[in-house]
Amino acid sequence: MKNNTVKYPEITPQAILVGVTIGLLMTASFSYAALVLGFSTNGSPVAAVLGWGIMRTIFKRGTIVENNIVQTVASGINTATSGVIFTLPVLLIRGIEFNVWWVGAAAVAGAILGVGFIIPLRKQMLDIDRLRFPSGTAVASILKSPAEGIKKSRLLIYGALISASIYLLTQFPRMGLPEILPGTIDLGAFLNLPDYIDNIWAVSLLSLGIGFISGRNGLFVLAGGVLAYWLITPFVISLGWIPADIKGTGMTSFIHDQMTRPLGIGMLIGGSLMSIIFTLPALKSTVKSFNIKSFGSAGSDELPIKILYIVISAAFVLFFLAAWLTSSISFFTALIVSIVGTLWLFFAGIIISQATGMTDWTPISGMSLLAVAILMLFLPSDQLVTAVLIGAAVAVAIAECADMMQDLKTGYLVGSIPAKQQTMQLIIAGIGPIVSISVMLLIWNSGAIDPVSGVQQPGFGPGTDVQAPQAIALGATIDSIVEGNVPGDKFLTGGILGALLSFSGIPGLGVIMGIAMYLSIKHILPYGLGSILNLIIVRKKGKDWSEKWGVPFAAGLIVGEALLIIVFAFLTVSGVLN
Repeated sequence: MKNNTVKYPEITPQAILVGVTIGLLMTASFSYAALVLGFSTNGSPVAAVLGWGIMRTIFKRGTIVENNIVQTVASGINTATSGVIFTLPVLLIRGIEFNVWWVGAAAVAGAILGVGFIIPLRKQMLDIDRLRFPSGTAVASILKSPAEGIKKSRLLIYGALISASIYLLTQFPRMGLPEILPGTIDLGAFLNLPDYIDNIWAVSLLSLGIGFISGRNGLFVLAGGVLAYWLITPFVISLGWIPADIKGTGMTSFIHDQMTRPLGIGMLIGGSLMSIIFTLPALKSTVKSFNIKSFGSAGSDELPIKILYIVISAAFVLFFLAAWLTSSISFFTALIVSIVGTLWLFFAGIIISQATGMTDWTPISGMSLLAVAILMLFLPSDQLVTAVLIGAAVAVAIAECADMMQDLKTGYLVGSIPAKQQTMQLIIAGIGPIVSISVMLLIWNSGAIDPVSGVQQPGFGPGTDVQAPQAIALGATIDSIVEGNVPGDKFLTGGILGALLSFSGIPGLGVIMGIAMYLSIKHILPYGLGSILNLIIVRKKGKDWSEKWGVPFAAGLIVGEALLIIVFAFLTVSGVLN
């Protein structure tokens, strides 16, 4: 429907500058959070809150639709985070050499393809299907309350200062100062629990903040962690199902590698497959009613279809070149792989967008894991780079699909012109993967120097404080396929559990608990505490108060700690710190 009522400025230099700045900060922060926790959070509310504060405080301006461009740009950059962090770290952890430029090009191509493919479906999903897109609706409420937005931005800054200060205290030994606050607290030792009962808490306000924002759904992550570490582990030990020579904390690691992680991966896959089944009716309706010829016609508020054809074609060529030039596969094989990957990201992007519109839930990790696993069945075992590259592009693309539609829903509610949002997201979509990959490499190269061997240790992965759980799970799945020893019984059991949990009425429950089964308990515990605090505040103050004032402060807890960690990583890489 053409909108002739919007007369306020939307795309302005100030809006672009503020949107890009916020997007860079969020991408850096949430990239680290995804490496630690294995999942990220929606950045649009954070961008909308900060946008009001910066636009009104510094530039003394800002209409609702102008600030909508701010959050569109910022979230469009940030949303690539999960796609990159869930996939590419596996190459570094495995010590596999790859051309970072071409791998980055594939992720950029995926971002552009995702936005380009989903744009023509705006009218179907918003005007015809009338999907709610809960986060997009919530952001519209923030944009309609500029006075509250400025107050919320202050709360976010306060939260950032507090979390950065706490993290700084934990890093005193690295700066040659006496320890004031440890990085972890071992409550298991304090309570005199057996060694195999892992009850270590990370001193992390970042984890607490993400848990608070997750709210009730965070309790299911906590439940998955409790199930894996505090119920399954002692139960297996009590039955004597582990080798006699494994003792103490080694028992926990053994059970995690051999049982709970495969079960969790199975639950993730089962839950993701059920999401495809649940959205098939809506997918059929969308495809059947879609008329590409009428999209972007003269006088329309949509981006002209010719522009989308050009952009999508150029992105596909970049995608194909990246797949071909990063490995030794033939031209024809690279072409086939690129076409299959593009079709899968288009199909998965629609599924993810519909799931987001109905439930605000995006099983990105499951879709990307499925993409890589399927490719590994047909590619030679030495072509892991190609499979992961395709998986990264798919993950970035489907994340952009969901974000673009969320942003268009917000614009629909506040009176923005769709073509302007679509144009901006197409232009900036490629920035996010570049920033996220840069942060990934920075953290990887910030590992400490081993005092005995003098060799620099990796900055994330097994045995480090930053475990990159999604990449480890992806690597375990790839190993199972390549080596032909897929733990079929555990994958099948987990898959059935994940599928059954999907019928609970709680969106994505199977996926949520499956992910938690292979996360680190030391970060799950403060995350769960944040979710509990949210429920307490909702009960005492009400849901509206929690969302208006608690969420911005919690977002600040994420941003402050993550940004300071990145600063420390930069100082380490530059040689200022050890």
